[in-house]
Amino acid sequence: MRLSVKKDHILNFTKIPPRLVYTLLSLLALVMAWVGSRNRPDPVWQKANEIMMQPRLMIEDVVDSLGLLYAEVHHKPIRIGSIDSTGYKLLEKPRLRTLAWPRFRDFCRMAIKNNNVILSGVTGTGTTKLAEKTAAFIATDPEQNILNVHCAPEFDLELHKKYIGWEDGSGQFQQGLFLIFLEKCRENPKQRFVCVIDNFDKINPETFFGPELWEKLGSPKEKTIIGGKEVSIPNNFFMFSVTHRGPGSRVEFNEEHIKRLGNPYIVQPDPTELLDYFKKGAVEIINDPKKDSAKIKEDLPALLSNINKRRVLYYFLKSNEMMNKQYGEGFELGQGSNIRKFYKEKDLDKLKETYINHINAIRGVKSLTMNDFESLDYTVVNNGIEPHTNFFERQLKMLADTGYLVEITMVATTALLTTLIGYWIFRRREKMIRKFGKEAQQIYDDFEDEKISAEEAARLLEKIKSEVNDLVLKRSLNYTEGLYFMGFVDDKVRRIDFSRNVSENFLELFNAFMEDDVLTENEYQKLCQFLESMRNKIPLETYHTFIEKVEWAYRNKSAH
Repeated sequence: MRLSVKKDHILNFTKIPPRLVYTLLSLLALVMAWVGSRNRPDPVWQKANEIMMQPRLMIEDVVDSLGLLYAEVHHKPIRIGSIDSTGYKLLEKPRLRTLAWPRFRDFCRMAIKNNNVILSGVTGTGTTKLAEKTAAFIATDPEQNILNVHCAPEFDLELHKKYIGWEDGSGQFQQGLFLIFLEKCRENPKQRFVCVIDNFDKINPETFFGPELWEKLGSPKEKTIIGGKEVSIPNNFFMFSVTHRGPGSRVEFNEEHIKRLGNPYIVQPDPTELLDYFKKGAVEIINDPKKDSAKIKEDLPALLSNINKRRVLYYFLKSNEMMNKQYGEGFELGQGSNIRKFYKEKDLDKLKETYINHINAIRGVKSLTMNDFESLDYTVVNNGIEPHTNFFERQLKMLADTGYLVEITMVATTALLTTLIGYWIFRRREKMIRKFGKEAQQIYDDFEDEKISAEEAARLLEKIKSEVNDLVLKRSLNYTEGLYFMGFVDDKVRRIDFSRNVSENFLELFNAFMEDDVLTENEYQKLCQFLESMRNKIPLETYHTFIEKVEWAYRNKSAH
């Protein structure tokens, strides 16, 4: 069965009024322009909102989970209803401070699996704290089985002597603290020992360990003799090498360092720890028996306000993103840096100055200024809207980043200048053509009004033609334009010549008919017909003059 559709029911778009189409297209263009000019929400602002809403798990919030992790690390049985709190007690000494549970848990498991790890983090991320707390957590005896090495610039040889060894006055080799620590590891194979080397990027690791031990770290199976004793790296030995990530390091760790010192573990700035710092700050003020009125009036509202914390969190996340984009990885600031002190709205400039001082203290880096934070201020004032993110500005930025904007600008500028120059030349030529056209038309009008003779009109038009021809030769006028104007003038000349010929023919015919001084009816009709056929081809004044001449001769025929 076929379905039939009546033509009357089909929408005929050809019947839509053109004005309605133009109106709809104009509205569509306005909507598209409005949408294209709208800035988008800043993803970092949205991320800050999400972090504010997410539950924050800190070490003190997951005591039971911490006990399970301690049992997992130390291979202890888990007793139902009785979770071992030893791990928590180890971490709270001398004080727990702010430490996120997911970060601590993940690093502990990685350390147990890999033995040797390089921890890298920017200023304020708590890299050293994480290494020290993890060492205390996995060492069998935190007070006896941990060796802390604190490195300082220009102390490579002194640290080598202290920790690896030296020869005394009698030529005897004296073992340093590190070699003694390794012997202790070998003597107690059922225990765990951890060495934490802080600021290891401030000295040369090869110099610290010495050539023999450095090679041993790279080839554990190779036999190494130091000071007459064989040195080995036991399986119960763990080493955390803490380095600063980014500029300021004396040594940049490469694959050779990673091969000997372990896999890298990047400690990123943690916004959850920053928020927990604000929470603990508020709790301390509330629980302080000697409450400071200034802190209660200013600090406490700022620490409790979600709007204020979101603003600080946004500046923290966005500023670090800006540092990363402008200067590269390692230029950020962590949650434990001085920025956490400036959480009040009135201290916002001090927070920015902390980043500015941090960047400007690094030599060879372009200075950071307050103007670089204007986009962040705009987003905060406009409740999360990021400036310069509309469609049009994004396209311009994309062209600028790819290098095409300069080319397009040059092409557009060239095209615009060419158009303007071309338009100016066109208008100049048009003005000249109009001038000569008006002069030619005026000469022709004077001829039609019988103000000048045909010979005078033809002479003047020829003069104009000569002037135009000179301009064409000088290229002041385009050849096509000159040719068009010549045709216009030639048409006027032909009209004048034709009118002159018609006048001469009429006068010859009229004079022939008037040889007997009488204009007959037949001659009258012939003259009228002749003039009527030439009416639109001769000047109107000439036509009327000739008609009056014929009428006068015909009316006066009876007088003769």
